[in-house]
Amino acid sequence: MTKELRISMGAGIALIMALLLAISPGCRKVANGGIPIYLRVDSPSIADDGLVGNINWRIPDVYVSANSTDLGAYQMPVTVPILSDGDARMIVSGGIFRNGIVSQRIEYPFWRPDTFTLSTAQAGQVFTRHPVYHYYADVKHSILSDFNSATGFDTTMHLMNGVDADSIPGRIWQCGVISLSATDSVKGSLETLSSGDAIVTNGRQAFLEFNFKQSGTSQAVSFDVGLRGTTSTGLITDNTILTIFPTSSWKKTYLDFSTFIGNNLGSNFQVYFVGYNASGAPVDFYFDDVKLLYFQ
Repeated sequence: MTKELRISMGAGIALIMALLLAISPGCRKVANGGIPIYLRVDSPSIADDGLVGNINWRIPDVYVSANSTDLGAYQMPVTVPILSDGDARMIVSGGIFRNGIVSQRIEYPFWRPDTFTLSTAQAGQVFTRHPVYHYYADVKHSILSDFNSATGFDTTMHLMNGVDADSIPGRIWQCGVISLSATDSVKGSLETLSSGDAIVTNGRQAFLEFNFKQSGTSQAVSFDVGLRGTTSTGLITDNTILTIFPTSSWKKTYLDFSTFIGNNLGSNFQVYFVGYNASGAPVDFYFDDVKLLYFQ
């Protein structure tokens, strides 16, 4: 059953129960006589907050609360019925696909919810909200690559100046590129952190965000993305979390490395991309706004 169908059925049942309560003698008064107000949620965005990569995002879901009552999670765009009159205090949070997997939908832990009040709401009234999410002030980062001056990666990845101006709307900047020839089958690149830049999460969350695309439309190209931990004694542990088959349009993904980092305390961590090409033609993999975020 789809989320939209579950929501429609749940809303219908809730409204029927509210109407029964409204007409039953001896029951308390129901807000607006059981007729809801509606909140239309679509077109969310991310505030800059000093972190790169906030011009492009992927926020498929929204979590909604009204007057401290949890109204659930929804796929956007959505119109949520709310049984309330007077002022309704709203809390709206952004949801993502964890590790790019549609079945792993979670509230993204690094964004502060959008809070606002629907004032003097009347029965049947429709409000529209375009949420703006901010990163929490205590979010830490160990990798922050916008590729405007350097890649931060090894020489396998190079800069492309002003990569197709339509790369990310509003930007004519640079990005990192891994180029594979027609005869290359594998080529990778490794992000090297500054010396001693270990990540300590104390059991809290750590996610890697980045934008990506390929130069063509071949379905025979892909890349792995992972995190490498190196201890002070030189022990190396790799965690490849996802294989991505990119398209010719920019996309964004959010990868959860919380467990891996927590299990490898004391390591220096590096992001790596490994490209694969079975197309028989040259291909470029583009990367932009790579950042590893975590709570301490």
